[in-house]
Amino acid sequence: MDLKKTIDEIDLEIITLLQNDPSLTHSKIAEKLNRSQPAIGARIKKLTSRGILATQIGINFKEMSEINLVKVDLKTTRAMDILELAEFCPYILNAMKISGEFNITLFLASSSLKKIDSVIDRHFREKKYVNRIQMDVISRIAKNFVLPMNFMGEKYDEDFDPCKNNPICSGLRKEAKARSPLELNLT
Repeated sequence: MDLKKTIDEIDLEIITLLQNDPSLTHSKIAEKLNRSQPAIGARIKKLTSRGILATQIGINFKEMSEINLVKVDLKTTRAMDILELAEFCPYILNAMKISGEFNITLFLASSSLKKIDSVIDRHFREKKYVNRIQMDVISRIAKNFVLPMNFMGEKYDEDFDPCKNNPICSGLRKEAKARSPLELNLT
């Protein structure tokens, strides 16, 4: 994709200004870029409707040391199934298909590393379609790193298996199985 065909210099300046200060009003942006407020508003609306500009509400992991953030790299033969699982698991913040030795990267979060380890045990370790796992606890973050977090998983104190008695997780597993043509092996 050619970036210049997608967004122009003014769009890039608007995005940069909002990234640096999300509280900027359309009027302030217009003033800084020597444009009219309606023109800036129209551009922001266009960028938002196209999904290029988005607002993310979540936990800033740089400031929230009480929550453990973990990066898990997987080498799997069922990458798309792992991505689908990530949509449902309240502990998986995001998943990405990547190139290289590993083909999936996951970000998981919980107040308990034991819970994260249990989730990894349940869904990935000893699965025939997962050939390799590498788990890294993120100990420090340089810039703000904001991700949405589903706190429903934190309500269940099953450290050994937080998914076992979690009605959200079991309900989502059923929904995922109904949607998946390969019938995910989530249990």
